[in-house]
Amino acid sequence: MSGIGPPGSPQAADALAGRIAADPGDLVARHNLANELRRLDRLPEALASIDAAWSGGLRTPETATLRGQILTDLGRFDEALEAYRDAIGLRPDYVAAHSALAQLLPQMGWAEQALDSFGPALARSPGTGVLWVAAMEAAKSHRAHEQLLAWADAAEQRFGSDTMVTTFAANALSALGRDDEAFTRLARALALEPDFAPAHATMAHLLIRLGEPAQAAAAAGEATRLAPDDQSGWALLGVALRLLEDEREHWLCDYERLVMPIDLALEPGLGAVLEKGHLARAQPAEQSLRGGTQTGGNLFESAEPMLLRLARQIADRVGETLARLPADPTHPFLARNTGGIDFAGAWSVRLAGAGFHIGHIHPAGWLSSALYVSLPESVRAGTGEGALTFGVPDAALGLDLPPRRLVQPREGQLVVFPSYFWHGTTPFESSSHRLTLAFDALPAQHRLDNAAVQR
Repeated sequence: MSGIGPPGSPQAADALAGRIAADPGDLVARHNLANELRRLDRLPEALASIDAAWSGGLRTPETATLRGQILTDLGRFDEALEAYRDAIGLRPDYVAAHSALAQLLPQMGWAEQALDSFGPALARSPGTGVLWVAAMEAAKSHRAHEQLLAWADAAEQRFGSDTMVTTFAANALSALGRDDEAFTRLARALALEPDFAPAHATMAHLLIRLGEPAQAAAAAGEATRLAPDDQSGWALLGVALRLLEDEREHWLCDYERLVMPIDLALEPGLGAVLEKGHLARAQPAEQSLRGGTQTGGNLFESAEPMLLRLARQIADRVGETLARLPADPTHPFLARNTGGIDFAGAWSVRLAGAGFHIGHIHPAGWLSSALYVSLPESVRAGTGEGALTFGVPDAALGLDLPPRRLVQPREGQLVVFPSYFWHGTTPFESSSHRLTLAFDALPAQHRLDNAAVQR
């Protein structure tokens, strides 16, 4: 089963260490060793290796960025910030450093500065298309709608009509309340390039906002045809069908069957292990939580034995649960069920009092989750505070829909569900934290029969 345990190679790390022993001046080997050690979750050793490469004269943007990533993993955010700025100083259009900087600054409490590095870089390297894309992606994830629209318009002026750029512009226009303008621009772009799935998903979003659920269902359906594994189209299709009072909503979003609670035996001390990873001061700007923090990296690629044991327990129990589901080759979730999972990412969320998750989905997942590790008394009381809600879509759609299902958390309970299910949480009042672990998973590849959804 993939996705459990460090993905780095001890053999590769040993080989690189041997090269360095034979030639201490091999700075590239020191850089590569740092990368392997980071992947093995051996962070202090990784930092020592990358520091040796950097101080030895390997002053490349790649080395500076890797150094920043290791420092971020260690919670040394101020030093990481300087490392990313070193990378940008060496190569002003180096996308990885700009994107890392934009992710780090909000977690340091400086969200208003998150996009600042992109403007000067675009002015200096206006022909670098990937830099424009990274800037627009960062602006969208940070909900900087005016900036996103400005960059999208500037990109179209420089590079010409492009459906991806128009989709960014449509997202910004919609967020700014200019839905009719967004619709006109996006429809024109789709007429020229009708096979760009994200544009159809954005069109479905617009049509829901414009009060046209039948047309929205058609647009969402086209998005799912073009990109069946992208969860966005299915999520929007579910909303459109609900607005139409179409019974297919209940087939697609079977909350009673496909929201699956599982009781686990959690080891004492798990909460303390997770707490050690909560080093940030604020939530990531691109994530769904409000009033809390989220760990970085992938917890199930940690070297921490307790987390690896937990991952194996989860994989076994989830596999047993999936094996009991019915087969349905026409269903976007059930058709991909192989009876096992491969973890695609795992993280912890710590919500403070009044914290919550907005309604969201996980576009790149298949199965998503929430594992309740530690809960405040106000949540344990079962009054609805801090509950997990299903069926309440993104507030940006402009709807006021009640939950289709609500799960009151219990410590030790894992809840798994299709990644296209809209889910969020209700706020709670407490001086204590609500501590969870979550993961996304894909169908286990070694058992995948490549059955396609039949439409």
